[in-house]
Amino acid sequence: MGNLEDEALCFFGSIMSEVASPIYSGQFPVIQAIAQHIERAGQSQLSGSLNFDTVHIPRLRLFFVMGRLIWASGGQHRFRRWRRLLMQFCPGAIASSQYFSTVPYGPCWEYQILSKLIDENHLSREMARNLICHNITEVLFDTVQASRLIERFSCTEDEPLTPQETITLLPLDDLLKPLEQQWQSWCDARLGQYSPNLSPVLEQPERLRSRVSANHYDKLEKLLKGQYSLRELAGVMRQDLTQLSLTLVSYEQQGWIKLLATDDLALPAHIASPQLNPTKKTLRGPIRTAAMKAEEASKPLVLCVDDNEKICQQLGEVIESAGYRYLGLQDSVKALQMAIEQKPSLIFVDLVMPVIGGYELCSQLRRISAFKETPLVILTANDSVLDRMRGKMAGANAYLAKPATTEQILGLLDRWLPLKK
Repeated sequence: MGNLEDEALCFFGSIMSEVASPIYSGQFPVIQAIAQHIERAGQSQLSGSLNFDTVHIPRLRLFFVMGRLIWASGGQHRFRRWRRLLMQFCPGAIASSQYFSTVPYGPCWEYQILSKLIDENHLSREMARNLICHNITEVLFDTVQASRLIERFSCTEDEPLTPQETITLLPLDDLLKPLEQQWQSWCDARLGQYSPNLSPVLEQPERLRSRVSANHYDKLEKLLKGQYSLRELAGVMRQDLTQLSLTLVSYEQQGWIKLLATDDLALPAHIASPQLNPTKKTLRGPIRTAAMKAEEASKPLVLCVDDNEKICQQLGEVIESAGYRYLGLQDSVKALQMAIEQKPSLIFVDLVMPVIGGYELCSQLRRISAFKETPLVILTANDSVLDRMRGKMAGANAYLAKPATTEQILGLLDRWLPLKK
């Protein structure tokens, strides 16, 4: 921790004495220096951005309106962070992407989208405030960690927003306290040299398998493929970021996994819905004409989430032959994002899956307004009364015992999603 602080102060030291009464009096001089920059921006009534340019990392930016800090962006994983925070605080907002295309890409497009979501009643102002706080704190954390690499800072008076567009005003103390707690926890765990934006990948799976429980290994094997950063994994696995990172770093030090730098997501056509490009399993069919494709697109879509590829294929054959469109997915972690993007008319959910089980996935879907009335069918090999009760509490409409017959599948479709004759 000391080395990080010393290196950072080589850059920040020259401005430490320019503010007589520091607004931050904690133990980290680097945080104090950043707080002083923010205070100076406030004193100058800055409407624009305070910019930190670092080596090998995209510019980190803090945005102000009339001297008040309102938003932050940039850094290594700008689009990943936006997608992750939306999924955490308002997953239903992603289903409302038709509103996002009206927001031009600019320095504060995320903030403008939040305003639209509030105006359209897809997001409460309180939830928007929480998202904004988490976003700014995360960007500040990355700024602190990258402080020894900062080459210069500057102010841009581009006035990306007006006072009327401000969603909420945040006391600086509400941001600095969680920042200090997170950085303190990170340093106490001796993780200062490790960015939470790194992505773990299995390096010696057999050695790891022999050292951890079978259930734990199954989860790691599913997730440690380089597609998720440490921050994203903490959200997916519902674990504390520091504790999870400490565990994975210990695995990395023993050579069982690698921690790799991964690229950010590309800016998609719908600005607020960066795509993960998840692998989709669809059954191949005959070549279709344009008219046939248009007719195909009008058919109801059925999504099946089951980690057993064979089950997905068997179910798909019956469903497609009955005249429905079908999409099979083996990764329950990506299921919520996939459902929001594809908007299926009926969803099959396997009860027992790694990381996110059927009950939890049903509950997550029911919390999104677009899926309040969507039929949810649980696939299970244990069709007990207790399972049915738990399924109803989670929002499931029906159960389908595995292995299911063609007649059972068609009967269920005819009941919950009848085709128009």
